[in-house]
Amino acid sequence: MYLSPGDIVKKGEELFNITIMKQEKAVLSPMEAVVKRVVKTANYKEDKKMVPVREGELIVELGEIPRQCAGCDHPMAGESYQFCPMCGTEL
Repeated sequence: MYLSPGDIVKKGEELFNITIMKQEKAVLSPMEAVVKRVVKTANYKEDKKMVPVREGELIVELGEIPRQCAGCDHPMAGESYQFCPMCGTEL
């Protein structure tokens, strides 16, 4: 798992990997979005444990990005920003 709630992902960005019969498959983001929640997570490099998943099971929930900066077009993950963290433009 490469993300956590609140992260902003771009279309085609790698979200996580699934291992099936010793073959690894990358799961990519279908859209530019904000990560609303991560339902299942595992860090195989740290604890050497895999988490089983079934076909069709929800692993990550993505949502629309609430707004973008008018100055640099950077996506904003929350409504609490008064200034863009990238360019400093007042929102």
